[in-house]
Amino acid sequence: MNPKLQKAYTYLAAAVCVFIPFMTYAKAFVNVTMICLLGILILGFKKDKIIALLNQRYVKMFFVFLTFVILFSLFNESFFNDLSETRKIAQTLLLLILFSQVKNKEVLIYSFIAGTFISTFITDINIINYYLNSFEFLISGGAVKDLFITQRLYLGFFIVISIILLLERYGKTSNRKVKYIYLLLFVFFLISLFLIASRSAIAIAFLTLTTSIIYKIKNKYRIGFLLTMSIVFLAIIFNSKTLSKRFLYSDDSIRPSFIEKIKTHEPRYDIWKFSTQIFKEEKPYVFGIGTFRTQELLVSKYQLMPIEKRKNWFMERNFNTHNQYLDIVISFGLIGLFVFLFLLKEIIVLCYKNIYSANLILSLVLFLLIENVFHRQLGSFIFALTLAIAVFIINSENEKNISS
Repeated sequence: MNPKLQKAYTYLAAAVCVFIPFMTYAKAFVNVTMICLLGILILGFKKDKIIALLNQRYVKMFFVFLTFVILFSLFNESFFNDLSETRKIAQTLLLLILFSQVKNKEVLIYSFIAGTFISTFITDINIINYYLNSFEFLISGGAVKDLFITQRLYLGFFIVISIILLLERYGKTSNRKVKYIYLLLFVFFLISLFLIASRSAIAIAFLTLTTSIIYKIKNKYRIGFLLTMSIVFLAIIFNSKTLSKRFLYSDDSIRPSFIEKIKTHEPRYDIWKFSTQIFKEEKPYVFGIGTFRTQELLVSKYQLMPIEKRKNWFMERNFNTHNQYLDIVISFGLIGLFVFLFLLKEIIVLCYKNIYSANLILSLVLFLLIENVFHRQLGSFIFALTLAIAVFIINSENEKNISS
C-alpha cells in the first residue's frame, strides 16, 4: 500500500474507532467508512500481509466458525432467516482484517479512548443534570435511553476497555506530562463507571484492575492487597444509594430474600430460565435450531408470562438470550459451541502472556456471558476492535523482546 493510501486508511480507521461509541447516531457514517476501508485495502492489496494474517491460528478458527455457521444454516434450511446474525459474524471477521491492516495501531487505541471520553463526558453531564433536576439517584426505564449516548451496558464496557488501554499506555511512556494525562483520564473513567452504575462494567473493571495490580506487586503483598481491594469495593457498593439499589436491590423492602429480589427485578433471570427450558425441550446436542427459531421460541415463552406488565415489557424489548454462549449452543448446537470455544481458546493462548492483552480478552469473554454481541452491529465492531488491539499489544511486546 503506497504512503498516501496508507495515510487515508489510517485516518478512516481512526474515524471508525472514534464513532464506535456513537453508533446509535452515526451508523450510516461508520458503515460507509468501513466500505471505504475495504476499497482502499483492495486497491493497495499486499498479498504477503494478508497471507501472514490468515495464517494466524485464531483467524483460521474464525473462518472455521463462520463456515460452520453458514453450512449449518444451509443444511438447516434457515439461511435467510438466520442471515442477520450470520452477516454480523462475517462482519466481525472482516472488521478484524481491516483493523489488522492499520500500520500504526496506536492510532486505533487513542481514537477509541477519545471517542469513549467524549461519549462518557456527554452522558455524565446528562446524568448530573438529571440528578440535580429530579433528585432521583437511580436511573431506570426511559431515562436511561434519554440520558445515555449509547446503551449503558456497552458504554460501561467501552470504559473498561479504555481503562485497560490507559494502564497499558501509562506503562509505555516515560513522559511525565503524558503520564498525568493518562492518570486524569483513568480517574475520570473510574468515577464515570460508578456514575453510570453499570453493574457488569464495575465488576469487570474491579477484576481487571485487581489482576493488573497483583501482576505488578510482589507475592507477599498480593493477599493483603486483594483483601483491601475487596473491602473497598464492597464499602462503595453498600454506601452508595445508587449502587446498592443496582447491585443489591436495596429499595425493595417487600422481598427479604436476595434471590427473590433477583427473580423479580433482573430480566436476565427469566431470559436465561426460558433459554435453558428451550435447550432442554429442543435438545440441540449436536446441531442447533438456528438463531431465528431460537428468538421465536423465546418470544413464545414471554407470551406465557403471568404478570401482564412484565410480559408486555419483554415482548416490547424482544429480548434475546443475553448470553452469547447460550445463544450459540441453542442456535448451532454443542458442535457450534465447541468451535466457538476453540476460537476463544486460540485467542487466549495468543494473548495470555501480556497482562493488558489478557485483561482485554478476559473482559470480552466475561462480556459474552451477559450480551449477544453477534446480534448487534455495535457488538461486532467492539469484538473485532478489542481483539485487534489485544493482538497488537502482545505482538509489540514479542517484537520488543526479540529485538532486545
